[in-house]
Amino acid sequence: MPIYWVTDYYLAQGKTTEFQNYMKSDRIKKLSAEIEKETGFKYIGTYMPILGFGKYDCEDWYVAPDWSAFDKIRTSEALVKLNGETWKLLDQTRPMKSRVMRSIQDVQIYEPPKEK
Repeated sequence: MPIYWVTDYYLAQGKTTEFQNYMKSDRIKKLSAEIEKETGFKYIGTYMPILGFGKYDCEDWYVAPDWSAFDKIRTSEALVKLNGETWKLLDQTRPMKSRVMRSIQDVQIYEPPKEK
């Protein structure tokens, strides 16, 4: 049962092309492989809205094999490197948002109790 970790954020003004080039580089492939080795989190990709559709500029998608990956990610040296290298490319004045998701098949739905 995969667990998806999605982070939404804005880019710094004038840094969109630099960010896109960085995310398409071999460096991101190397760091993503290191993150996966350290934590189990597999990088799926970074997505941008087209034609202005969407609230945020970008979303990063990762998939974790299990909940223990969330403990391991807190001490990932590769994630620290990735954050350090992208820090100047992100808009630090606007909020980021993260969410954890599972497929609809893996989600437990709770309904209100039925009246008797």
